[in-house]
Amino acid sequence: MANQLVGTIPEFTVELDDWNVYYERLEQFFEVNEIAPEKRSAFLISCIGSQAYKSLRDLCHPALPKDRPFEELCELLRKQFSPQVAIFRERTHFYNATQSVGENVTQWYGRLKKLSVDCKFGTNLEAVLLDKFITGLRPGQVLDRLCEENETLRLEQALDIAINKECAVKESAYLAPPSASHYAAGGVGVACGRCVCGGARGAPSEDGSYCGDGQQQAAAPARGKGRPRNRRRNRGGNADDHSQAGD
Repeated sequence: MANQLVGTIPEFTVELDDWNVYYERLEQFFEVNEIAPEKRSAFLISCIGSQAYKSLRDLCHPALPKDRPFEELCELLRKQFSPQVAIFRERTHFYNATQSVGENVTQWYGRLKKLSVDCKFGTNLEAVLLDKFITGLRPGQVLDRLCEENETLRLEQALDIAINKECAVKESAYLAPPSASHYAAGGVGVACGRCVCGGARGAPSEDGSYCGDGQQQAAAPARGKGRPRNRRRNRGGNADDHSQAGD
């Protein structure tokens, strides 16, 4: 059918949906289906659902929603159903964020972008995101690499550099042989497995940080050295004593 609509718009769920998100979808639906402006109020009333329409009807009283223009209806719904945002509370969450253990740079970037949504940084958004993306990184080789750049660095460039450096650190950590400091006396190897200190028990950290556990684990076996020989020596001494007593 020539008049068949592309896509669908679900009812607006008062308890769950954010009106701003619903409105963005509604605008795109009108765009792709070429809904005429004079028909948009009628379409909105017919698709938002009974509960949302009841609230809209109360807000329009004594007039009816069908007698109000589309943008006015949307503004009433926005004031009623959009969550109120405390800007500086959101910015506090944003500025206090740091990269978590086990969180790679793309995950860190995505979380930072999400935290910035309600901060209303405006035209300063990219500059603020760039500063926080770098300064919030865990200490390690990725942070060290980005600190080599100058102030002309852009956000997309910083993300690309961080991803490439993270991949290089992980690959070199897997391929590099353990250093001599990670072997205990007598040639017994010790594996850390949590960083790039040469361990083989698990995946190294993405940022190239060192946990220092390798040396601690290397020292641990040395404390127990010599005990089997002492026991054998004691057993040998006891045998000599018995033989002498028999003589």
